[in-house]
This record gives sequence, structure tokens and C-alpha cells, in this order.
Amino acid sequence: MPDLFPTTHATWLETELLERPDSARAHVMSRYAEPLAAYIRASSLRALGEPNELVNDFLASRLADGAYLARWSASGLPLRRWLVNGLIAHARNRADTESRRRATNAAVDPAHVADSTETSALLALERAWAMRAMIEAHDRVRSELDADGKSAWWELSRLHSVHGIAYADATRATGLSLASASHINRVVATRLREALAAILLRDGIRADDIDRELATMQDLLSG
Repeated sequence: MPDLFPTTHATWLETELLERPDSARAHVMSRYAEPLAAYIRASSLRALGEPNELVNDFLASRLADGAYLARWSASGLPLRRWLVNGLIAHARNRADTESRRRATNAAVDPAHVADSTETSALLALERAWAMRAMIEAHDRVRSELDADGKSAWWELSRLHSVHGIAYADATRATGLSLASASHINRVVATRLREALAAILLRDGIRADDIDRELATMQDLLSG
């Protein structure tokens, strides 16, 4: 299966690792825990335990090693792929340990757990990661518009773009003029795209790969 996303190159996260390692670890926990759990739920790893517990155990173990993310930055892999590879190894090692400790047929046989990434599970991971980025962008733009006294702009865009409500009805609901509706919707859409691009750049996506990444995210979320 070809990579759904281009290889990332650490920029913002590398700086955080050097200057604010606790912030870097918190960033990874908050952005990647749910996508990794989605991977487990769609893969053979789900036989090894509760997804969130497995992910938390993995991240707590790996992120306690100050060099772990530094090794990622030299790997050339997208962070989510680096993490899922580590998650697979961690889960299998844990299953091996548990199997030896129990020495009974009750333990999950690690041989029944894939030792490499699984296609359907990778799609689940990528879709969850894209959704996490989209939610963050929406929250950011909505907060900015609220702060600017333009909450109605967000509501109009939501009604029209998300729910398919005609401008005439959306403007009546928001108190905005019909003449300005199209312009307002374009402004909000542009700000959302800019917010998404900023999130991707922060996480190390090359600037010249942003358009392709955004298009792939849209395909994943609409599929």
C-alpha cells in the first residue's frame, strides 16, 4: 500500500524537543493517541487488550525516553507511521511477556498478531488523524471569529457548507445579509484552509506538500 501522505520533515516539533520536551510529548499524546487507538481497533492488535489502554501504555513508555522522538526526526518517516510501527512492536513484546508469565492457553498467542502494518488499520489511523486535524482547525477558526464578534459568520458557514442550507435560509437564521453570504462563506473557508495548513506545517509537512495533503485528507473524510 503506498503512503497516503508524504514523508514529514520535523520542524516545529524538533524545536519543541530541544527547547520544551514536555510540550513536545504533550503534543504527541493529544494529537496521536486517538489515531493510534483507531489503528488498534481495526487491526489484529485489538486481541491484546483495550485500545486506549494499550496506546497510553505505549506512549508513556516511549515518550519517557527523551531520545525517542529525536530518533523519529532522523528516521524520515511520518510521525504517525513511526509511532504505529513502535506500537506494533510494543504490543507484541507485551504479549510475549504476558504469554511467558501466564504459561497457559489463556494468553493471546503473539503469533496471531501481525508484526507489520495492516492496510485497513492504516486507513483507520489516517482517517482518525485527519479528523483530529480538522476538528482542531474548526475549533481555532470558530474561536477566532467569536473573539472578533463574528460568531454569525461561523454559523452561516456551518449551516450552508455542512448542512447544505440555502444562503437565503442561513442568512435569516443568522441575521446576516443575503448579499454578503457568499463572501462570508469564502472568508471562513479560506481561514479554515489556512488553519489546516498551519497545523500541518507545525507537524512537519513540507510547504510544497500541503495542497496534496489537504486533498488526501478531504478524500479520507468524505469516503
